[in-house]
Amino acid sequence: MQLKSIKLENIRSYKFQEIEFPSGSLLLSGDIGSGKSTILLAIEFALFGTKKVMLTGGALLRNGSNTGAVELRFEVDGKDIIVKRGLKKSKGAVEQTNGYLIVDEMKKDLTPQELKAQILSILGYPSELVAKSKEMVYRYTVYTPQEEMRQILFEEEEERVDTLRKVFGIDKYKKIRENALIAVRSLKEKRKEIEAAIFDLDYKKKQKAENEEELRQIDEKVKLILPKLEEAKKAVEHKKEFAFRFEKDINEFHKLKRELEVKEANLFHKTEQMQRNSKNIDLLSKQISSLKQEIDGKETKDFKKELFAKQQLIMNEEKKLRELSNNISQVKAKVEHFRELKNKIVQLDQCPTCEQKVEESHKKKISEREDVKISQLESEMKVFGSKYIEVEKGIESLREDVESLRKLDSGMMLVLFKKRNIDEKEALVKELDETNERLKKETFELNAEKTELSKNLSLYHGIEEKYKAARNELDGSAREERKIEIEKTSYETERKGILNLISVIEKDIVLKEAKKKGITYISEMQNWIENSFINLMTVMEKHVMMSVYAEFNEMFQKWFKLLVEDETINVRVDDRFTPVIDQNGFETDISYLSGGEKTAAALAYRLALNKVVNDLMSGIKTKDLIILDEPTDGFSSEQLDRVRDVLLEIGTKQTILVSHESKIESFVDNVIKIVKNEHVSEVTGG
Repeated sequence: MQLKSIKLENIRSYKFQEIEFPSGSLLLSGDIGSGKSTILLAIEFALFGTKKVMLTGGALLRNGSNTGAVELRFEVDGKDIIVKRGLKKSKGAVEQTNGYLIVDEMKKDLTPQELKAQILSILGYPSELVAKSKEMVYRYTVYTPQEEMRQILFEEEEERVDTLRKVFGIDKYKKIRENALIAVRSLKEKRKEIEAAIFDLDYKKKQKAENEEELRQIDEKVKLILPKLEEAKKAVEHKKEFAFRFEKDINEFHKLKRELEVKEANLFHKTEQMQRNSKNIDLLSKQISSLKQEIDGKETKDFKKELFAKQQLIMNEEKKLRELSNNISQVKAKVEHFRELKNKIVQLDQCPTCEQKVEESHKKKISEREDVKISQLESEMKVFGSKYIEVEKGIESLREDVESLRKLDSGMMLVLFKKRNIDEKEALVKELDETNERLKKETFELNAEKTELSKNLSLYHGIEEKYKAARNELDGSAREERKIEIEKTSYETERKGILNLISVIEKDIVLKEAKKKGITYISEMQNWIENSFINLMTVMEKHVMMSVYAEFNEMFQKWFKLLVEDETINVRVDDRFTPVIDQNGFETDISYLSGGEKTAAALAYRLALNKVVNDLMSGIKTKDLIILDEPTDGFSSEQLDRVRDVLLEIGTKQTILVSHESKIESFVDNVIKIVKNEHVSEVTGG
């Protein structure tokens, strides 16, 4: 992997800046706080996105800006790659926006997480890093921020080893051991659970034997009760045959009795109906007599024709009235016309046609002529008015005649209605008389049938008592049979319940016996995990760590010797990768070294990590790039001179350094200078 260029838009102290990255060694030079480290953080953001705490969107976005972006161009395996990520302020928080990835001019729009997965794949990093917050391989092989350079040296030993496990990709052994211990705890709990489940196994076996004995006793009782049940069934059959002899007679007796009850009910209903009919005949006769008195001597003349004729006359007269009204309106219109014409002539001084003066004599002549016409029309209008009043009075008289005829017609309709009512009531009286005659005949016949039925019923006197006595004997025998049957069923139910209980106990015993055998297997498994498997994982981890240890220790000593030429100080790492400092033959703590010596130790440790991890992970594509952020903090002038040898020894195709030490400019192939003016960082040249 080699970086080609980067574009920053509203990233920390940068408004907009594009920077080219040449091959070889490159120094980002500038004063402290000028914006050098921002470029490195922007590179990491472009590759992997934001991280909680370590590289947040809020820390990257320029103050006062709502949006920002980073576009990074780099090359991997001969492929030209461009990745762009964006930032956006929303509701007080800064979030990543969707970006894009261009590989050999093929563009894909992707979410931040999709971008991260694609980049990790391109760089050959393990896929499990997608969900992690740290890109540890990148942080320990390519770029470690200045403030983290010494961190691994001064961490607690277990934290350092855990970090190295993750960096070396062997943290799986610790996880396996932890999971194995969890499995052991689970096996112990399972064993306790099984022991608790089978503690009553002997009691269950005893309980089964007791139930089997109880079952045997019930079988003996059933054997004793079976003969009694057979004898009771025979007695019931004998009583059934005796009772059956009476059933035909009792059925006939009940049939005759029901028929007699039906006849009596019919006789009662018919007698009651005749009485109601007689009352209705008396009531109707009185109503007929009253109606006849009301219509006595009243005519039934039809007034409809005369009424229709009068209504036709009214319509004709109303037509004449409308014609007279139209005539009067027309005459009025003519009178108004002649008066208007007269007034125009009287007021006219000059003829509009010939433009000659109109003489008064001529006006008077025309006025008199028009007055004659108006007088004639007014006379004609009086004649029409007299006729109109005359016709109007005639219509009023005809309407009075119509109203009188309507009243006479209404009275005649009432008389006709009463006559029809009389006819209907007389017909109803006749019908009721006929019905009563029929009912009298039917009543006579019913009385005769009732007498015959009573006679036949007397032949079955005492049959009910005899049948009842036979049924009582049968019921008694049946009750005895049911009693014995219930006792037998009770034993059988109890037997079935005991059998079910024995079956459940047997299944429980079989299950507990199987679980009892499982305890042996669990104990063997627990012993193997505790005494063999966990130790094996520890040995395997140590074997891998020791395979790394020799190279790491050699590289750590090599880089330290390059940076510190002091024969009194020797460094190494122990088997837990803890730096050990020997000074003047005595072992001393790293915290007692000078600032420059601590920085040298941190840089040596960092470069050793870079070499070992790159060798372990043969598939990663970032071996040709290393970024060193202020690697010379606290270095003396002599130590700065040795940095030249370190850069030559590293041997990567692209090395990027960040430093404010001007002396380093003479060691590198290229220099990019960065300045900050009024809170805005800019690249001024190289």
